[in-house]
Amino acid sequence: MKRRVFFLVTVDGDLRLGTPAQQHSAVLAIRDVHRRLGLLGRTSWMINELDFHWTEHHPGLVLELVESGEALGIHDHLETHHAFSHPRAVEMMHRSKSAVEALLLQHGYRKPISMHRNGCAFQNEVWYSAQRELGYQLVSDVWPEKAWSGGMLCDGAPPGAWRSLGPDEPGAIAMDNRGVPLTALPWRHEPANWLDYSSQTGHFLQVPITSMPSVDFRRFEKAAENGRPVAFLLLDTHPYDMQDPSTADVAGDRTDAYRDSLEWVMTAFGAEPIRLDEVEGLLPS
Repeated sequence: MKRRVFFLVTVDGDLRLGTPAQQHSAVLAIRDVHRRLGLLGRTSWMINELDFHWTEHHPGLVLELVESGEALGIHDHLETHHAFSHPRAVEMMHRSKSAVEALLLQHGYRKPISMHRNGCAFQNEVWYSAQRELGYQLVSDVWPEKAWSGGMLCDGAPPGAWRSLGPDEPGAIAMDNRGVPLTALPWRHEPANWLDYSSQTGHFLQVPITSMPSVDFRRFEKAAENGRPVAFLLLDTHPYDMQDPSTADVAGDRTDAYRDSLEWVMTAFGAEPIRLDEVEGLLPS
């Protein structure tokens, strides 16, 4: 049986640097790389509406993504909003989901958004329960063989206001996904058992992250060698990864490195680019 390697590029829509015009340019820079590599319509964008108000500041970009065939999901940094109770989580998730869906509905797109990623790839039973209540079905948060701590804070008015919490700072959240192997295929789970990578039943389909925010070549090589007929390699990145941190302008060296890394994945493994919403139909039975 011929082995197939699938490559997922996901973009978390955190617009943390610069003016709206600079943020717009950063999104277009990613899109330009994708266009040159034949990836337009083959990637997945997770919109951070809660913190960065895409529907207000960048509605044209949201529509452009959908019109070009990209998969659209929501990226909620719930820790930023102290949404740790079920009612608070439902309130905040509903706010972002309904805003993006309302914009799409205004322009004739009626398909509900069913994909979600938590901020910092955190996992939490309360959050998954809220996601289930709101109709989310596909999630991508688990980071195999990794343990990390963090969270996001906004220290004041933009630009440059956002910073990541260090592991010893008050409010930092600790995650431990070291029990999940890099070779794990996407799995199904309920709100309480998201690390059970052997599970084949449950409401959610969990598609694990291979590396972020750039291609970790060693991790990609290890994840690809799973000894099974299929492998799924997932890169998670952000528009601000294309920007110079000091000026917020798009940086050519960063976009070039991004392009080269994507090209390497597709060439090294003969990887086929797919969207998150295509994973379920490609899993072995």
